[in-house]
Amino acid sequence: MEERYLIIADDFTGANDTGVQLKRRGYPTEVLFAGKPVDSQKSIVIDTESRNALPGHAYEIVRHSLEQVDFGQFRYIIKKVDSTMRGNIAQEIKAVDEAFCPELVVFAPALPALGRTTMDGVQCLNGVEICKTELSKDPKNPVMEDNLVKLLGQVYEEPVLLKYLPDVRSQSFSLDGGRIFVCDAESDDDLKRIIAAVRQDGRRALYVGTAGMADNMMELEKPTLPSFGVVASISSVANEQMHYCERAGYAMVKVPVAQLMTGTARPEEYRDMAVEYLKSGRDTILLTDTAYDRELIELSQEVGEKSGMDLTEVGDYVRSLIGRMAKEVLDSVEVSGVYLTGGDTALGMLMNIGADGSEILAEILVGVPLVRVKGGAYEGLKLVTKAGAFGTEDAAAFAMRKIKERGGI
Repeated sequence: MEERYLIIADDFTGANDTGVQLKRRGYPTEVLFAGKPVDSQKSIVIDTESRNALPGHAYEIVRHSLEQVDFGQFRYIIKKVDSTMRGNIAQEIKAVDEAFCPELVVFAPALPALGRTTMDGVQCLNGVEICKTELSKDPKNPVMEDNLVKLLGQVYEEPVLLKYLPDVRSQSFSLDGGRIFVCDAESDDDLKRIIAAVRQDGRRALYVGTAGMADNMMELEKPTLPSFGVVASISSVANEQMHYCERAGYAMVKVPVAQLMTGTARPEEYRDMAVEYLKSGRDTILLTDTAYDRELIELSQEVGEKSGMDLTEVGDYVRSLIGRMAKEVLDSVEVSGVYLTGGDTALGMLMNIGADGSEILAEILVGVPLVRVKGGAYEGLKLVTKAGAFGTEDAAAFAMRKIKERGGI
């Protein structure tokens, strides 16, 4: 069967958030309002506009919107939900379930890239249970339940089974013994394990999740090469961005600057670690430990002074070292592109790979260009360059995702 997706979302923003995951993987996609004919040969996202309806009315809206849908046209059916549990989630899942009649329902609403995780069956925002955040006090649409098993228990009489994180990460993970499952997840790798288990199970399945579910499903269907980040900036902004990337599940290879300067650590060890992560398909950032922990900046400067280097020379040493290591990583593994923080880091990287210059492709964020390498052995390699002190907390993660898009823009 052609790889077509049918996604049911409860608002226009969510419909587009999820649909764009399809588009950036190269799937032709349309967003349709509820009640419109579903006769396209493209993947379809139906926007039911039911998030703010009363629960019973939301059920009826979703049920009615699917009456004329031929589910057999689609390989994958996804009920998209809000990652912070806003809306009539249980009622809408039940409506899609009754229309589609799947043999398996898997509810995994984590969105790790934005700090939304599921732990012990409870939806969390940056590690805090949703009902303990301001979302529970929203005057328009307060979240009343963050325990996902209890949430589904509001509409189902049959058992709702919970797969804890150790279950999901077990080599023997399966979805035996039931039809409806809630699954813990705190990383994209966890979501991929859940999706793989659904496919291994073989039953006709309804996937319930966020844009993260759709993104990871398509990553398994149409894998992209991993993105590679190189960061040596000691800016507090870059520091926050690196911590964000770590929380979002990026592999972080922290190069110990002071130890390398004293010879108590070898750069090859960290280079090889980055290569192994990338070969396994993980988006990976090679960064100085000073970019991750600003308290180490003074230590590296003190070590440099003992070696006769001033602050400028220490900075030059670090940039030269990280640039050399990055070049050796690129010599060893293929990547979708490279994210570079800091103008000196970017220039050093281009010099190390023997580039003549770059061609500007697009501005992916204000002041953050996507370029293509001109000349040298890495002609055509995509790069995103960003000033260290520039951008919001999620800017680095966004840039590394943008690099992987088909077509590059």
